[in-house]
Amino acid sequence: MAKSMVRSRFGSLLAAVFLLHGAPLAAADRVLTVTSTATITTMDPYAESESQLYFIWCQVYGCLGRLDYEKKAFVGMLAEKWDVINDGQTWRFTLRTDLKRSDGGPGPTARDVVHSWNRIMTDPDSQQRFLFASVKDIVAVDDRTVDINTKTPSSQLPADIFGQFAITSAELFEKHGKAGYKTHPFGWGPYKYEDFAVDQRYVIRKNEAWPEKRPEAPDVVVYRQMREAEQRVTALLNNEVQVARLVPPQLVARLQGRPDVKIVPTGSVEIMFVAFSPASKPWDDARVRRAAAHAINRDAIIQRLLLGYADPLDGPLGPHQFCYTDGSKAAAKFDPKKARELLAEAGFAKGGPEVEFYSSTGRYISDRQISEAIAQMLQQVGFKVTLRTPEWANLWSSVRNGRVPAYYMGRGQVADPAVALSQYFETGVSPRIKYSNPEVDGLFQKARATFEPEKRCEILRQVADKLAEDAPAQFLWSHRLINGVRSNVDWPNDPSGEAWWLDVKMR
Repeated sequence: MAKSMVRSRFGSLLAAVFLLHGAPLAAADRVLTVTSTATITTMDPYAESESQLYFIWCQVYGCLGRLDYEKKAFVGMLAEKWDVINDGQTWRFTLRTDLKRSDGGPGPTARDVVHSWNRIMTDPDSQQRFLFASVKDIVAVDDRTVDINTKTPSSQLPADIFGQFAITSAELFEKHGKAGYKTHPFGWGPYKYEDFAVDQRYVIRKNEAWPEKRPEAPDVVVYRQMREAEQRVTALLNNEVQVARLVPPQLVARLQGRPDVKIVPTGSVEIMFVAFSPASKPWDDARVRRAAAHAINRDAIIQRLLLGYADPLDGPLGPHQFCYTDGSKAAAKFDPKKARELLAEAGFAKGGPEVEFYSSTGRYISDRQISEAIAQMLQQVGFKVTLRTPEWANLWSSVRNGRVPAYYMGRGQVADPAVALSQYFETGVSPRIKYSNPEVDGLFQKARATFEPEKRCEILRQVADKLAEDAPAQFLWSHRLINGVRSNVDWPNDPSGEAWWLDVKMR
C-alpha cells in the first residue's frame, strides 16, 4: 500500500476519534487542516483585529460583504445590494431574505447590524473601532434595510468594513451576553463554530443552512497554530495537515519532487514595513527616520534571505493593489552614505542614536533573520541598536496600543490601500505609529469624498508620495506567499493569504 494512502487513512482515523465540541467527526467528513501562524486567542468577534480571525468570523457570523480578490470587486454576503444616497453621506444596505441562523434561528435583520456596531463602539474589549472612524451612526430603516451614515461623504466605506465587520445576533446577545460568543456562537455564514482552544486550534464546520452548496468544499476546517516553519513543513509531509502556509523560501526544497504535495506560490497584498513612531525620540526627527530608511538594503534581504520570493515596494502601493501604477519616486533607496549624512545633520555625527528595534519571531516569513539583518544595517550607518523579539501576542498588543517606537511588521489585506493607510497614518485613527500630518489628513478626507475611482486613486497616490517623503515607515516588500498543499486539495491562488473555504476543493 502506498505511503500516501496509509497516511490518508491514518489521518481519517485521527479525525474520527478527535472530539470537537462534544461530538466526534464523521468518517465521511472532508476534513481540511491548515496551519496558522496568527493569533488564536479569542472567540469574541470584536476583541481582536487580525486578518485570519476576520476571515473566520466573516465565514461563521457573516459580514455585509467581502472583497473578491480574483475579481478585485466587492461582493455581497449578508447584504444583497447597497446604494449611496444623501449626497454620498449614507450607504443603504438591503439584507438577504434567504438566510437562516446556523442554530435554526431567523435570518439577519437591520437590528442585528445596529447591535453589532454598538458592540464594536461600546465594548471595552473592542479592538475594531478604527473600522468606523468615518461613521456617524447606523440606523435601521426597516427590518431588512439599514443606513450607515458617515460624518462626511465616504467612498471607502465598503473597503473599511467589508470582510471585517462581523454581524452577530442581537437576540442571542440579549439572552446570553458576551458569554454567548462561547456558548452560542451562531451566525449566518457558510460555516459554523465547532471547537476552540487558545493558542492551539479553531475549528469550523459547514453550515448546511447556507444556500450555496459546494459539496467538494471541506466539511470541516481545522486551524492548527504552528509558529515554527519546520514543524509546519514536517506536518504537511506527514499528512497531519493538508495546507502548510507561509513556508519560508529556504524550506521549499523539502517539498520539491514529492508527488503527494505541491507548491502553490502567489503574490500578496500584505505589505511589510519598518515603522518609526514620530511620537518617540529619536524618531520625532524626520532626518533620523529617513536615515534609517536609507540604511536598509531591501534588495539584499530579498535575494539572500527570501531567495527572491518577494516583490519590492517603493512606497505603500504594490502591483496587487488597487490604485497601483508605479512606485513612489520619493521612496528612500539604499544609500548608507546618505544615511550617515542625515544622522550627522540630526546631531549624531559621532555615533548614535540609541534605539530599540522590535520584531516578531515566527509570525512572518523569516522574520527573526530579517530583523537581525535590518538591525545590523542600522548599526553599520551609526545607529546603536538593541533588538527585541518578544512573543507575538505581547508585541502585537503593544503595537496596537502605541507603545513600540520602531518595529518590523506586516499589514495584511491591503487590496484597497485607503483603509490600511488611514489606520496607520491618519491622525487619531489608531495609535500604532502615532504619525500626524494635517496635509496627509486632508488628502485622506479628500479621497473619501471622491467617488470616481481614478480620481480617488490619484489622491491615494499623493498620500503614498507624502508618506515616502516623511518616512514614518519604510515600506519594504510584499511576500510571495508559499503554500505547501497536499495533492488532493485545490488551493485558491489568493493574494490575501487566507481562504474563502467554499472556493477550496478536496478530492
